[in-house]
Amino acid sequence: MSFIQPPFWARPGSPTTAPHATSIVFVEPTVEPLDLPTAKLYARLTDTSLDALLPGVIKSARAKVEQDTGLALLTQTRDVSYDVLTGSILTLPSQSRPLQAITSIKSTDSAGVVQTLDPSQYVADLVGGRVGLALGGAWPTDLRPFQPYVLRIVAGYVDVAHIPAPLVHAVGLYVDYTVNKDPLALALYEDAIAAFRPVCVA
Repeated sequence: MSFIQPPFWARPGSPTTAPHATSIVFVEPTVEPLDLPTAKLYARLTDTSLDALLPGVIKSARAKVEQDTGLALLTQTRDVSYDVLTGSILTLPSQSRPLQAITSIKSTDSAGVVQTLDPSQYVADLVGGRVGLALGGAWPTDLRPFQPYVLRIVAGYVDVAHIPAPLVHAVGLYVDYTVNKDPLALALYEDAIAAFRPVCVA
């Protein structure tokens, strides 16, 4: 599979992302891109009948935008697990950018003992969403065969004001689509994320 505009995690010629990478949210964002009144405007709601449900709808809409764009919209802590780390530079998987920090890199050895890699052994590329070995650094050896590596990272835009406006708009449009099932809202959503979404070709 190739990409017309390949995302950072699937760019031809970029450092290989290790196989079987998984990225799981460890700490959710503490805020969402939309507040309740704004979400109600998008959904064209004038009463309070859905007020209790809308926070969940907003969260789901934000997660949908993150899934479709490969970006993390707001500050969140994620655990990224790998079976192997290949080469000296590792490109982190979807929803790792914008990368704020790499909190730790842990590995589990063949005896089941968890070790934390000394931060002096690696460097973080916050702009590119990558981690690489420092000069003279080395990845751990003597590892268990199944997902021995776990990178704890902090990803996401630092606040709503820093999220690109089309993505905030996309969250609102998907709230509208979720509530009203309006096909126009879905079409407008696709337009809003088009510049951020990888396009696959055969």
